[in-house]
Amino acid sequence: MHAMNLNHPNFVALVESITNGFSEFVTSGALSPGYLLTPNNRGQQGLVTILNMFSVFERPIGEIFALMEDDLAGMFSRSAIESKNKPPANLMYPEQPYIQDGKFHFRDQVFDKIALIPLVMDFSRDQGEWGKSYYTCEQQEKVLSYVKDTLDGIDWYRKIRPKGLLEFFPFLGINPEAHSLDFIQEILSIYVRTDRSTAWNPRIAKPLQRFRGIKLYPPLGTDPWPSEPEKLEKITSIYRFCELHKLPIITHCDDQGFRGVNSKLAQQYTSPASWIPVFENFPELKVDFAHYGKQYNIVLKPSLKALLENSFTSDPWFSELMELMRRFKHVYADFSFSGTDPRFYEQLHHFMDTCEDPALVETIATHSLFGSDFSVNLAKVESYSNYYRIFETSPFSSSQIQRFASENPIRFLGLDT
Repeated sequence: MHAMNLNHPNFVALVESITNGFSEFVTSGALSPGYLLTPNNRGQQGLVTILNMFSVFERPIGEIFALMEDDLAGMFSRSAIESKNKPPANLMYPEQPYIQDGKFHFRDQVFDKIALIPLVMDFSRDQGEWGKSYYTCEQQEKVLSYVKDTLDGIDWYRKIRPKGLLEFFPFLGINPEAHSLDFIQEILSIYVRTDRSTAWNPRIAKPLQRFRGIKLYPPLGTDPWPSEPEKLEKITSIYRFCELHKLPIITHCDDQGFRGVNSKLAQQYTSPASWIPVFENFPELKVDFAHYGKQYNIVLKPSLKALLENSFTSDPWFSELMELMRRFKHVYADFSFSGTDPRFYEQLHHFMDTCEDPALVETIATHSLFGSDFSVNLAKVESYSNYYRIFETSPFSSSQIQRFASENPIRFLGLDT
């Protein structure tokens, strides 16, 4: 999930990436049906959706954590006055709150804790790209303030809710394109926890070394395997660090989101196939492809088979991701944001049910992770509880859900050792 407020994104970078190629922005899919501009989110309902999302973005990070827990505990309710327009898409809620009597209840299972992975994104920019407007500074390491706000938010939550259900396993965002090798090595040593001896006790840690993995975001300018030696050395230093200390990586993998480069480069860097040389050189590296490689705007003309199936499992990036799962043993994928649409779960379940490769089906079952992308997912759902309910009503069995939401994430985070 993304615990962020309006101080953290780099809107200058987003505007620059658009103005440098406006036609590419239009054709990139950011305005395509199915991503943000769904039929239910147009007109007045779209304004309500935006206001709802920004009412979360304007809060401090600690308050966002508390809000999430309060929502699952049933402390928010829908307005009795319905809009005259269409209601939000996929609007559904459980009969009883998910948190009752100090426990989290989901289907027929009861959990003691809810693990959150706040993803700190690195919105820093390369110094050479600044200076295009009056007030932009020459250099700005936005990741440092975001890190501080995240750790402060975790501390604030724990102070006001010592018996709260939330446990935190934050990931540190790094954009190697924006930093020197020395800076990358320094923030890894300062903020990332490498001590595995107390793996299942996140409250015992050095004051700053609380990050459990790395977050990469290719559309902001991160090439997973650049051809330039200097750039390759910077990102492979991250891979070596993670492989040595058995730390996981989460990489953005749908064709939308924030961008710091033009859409063509963003697509090239984000494609699952771009990670093949990474795994060939770092076979023990553990990487989760967020959003399951969902594509909202496929540049290449889809095949007749894909058109007939009308399923994301026919998209090129899904096929690339399946090939990675076949070839490399530490490739994961998560449901974040894609799970705002019930059809995502239905299509993935159908693929698993009809796939003629039993080894691949088992890999999907053991390497898929539940995630929400809160609060960005409020662009497509009304609330955190709404998102959970969509997952709860999916065609997956309770044992499969136990894998997706508990067993697999524990293994991915290295908490099973």
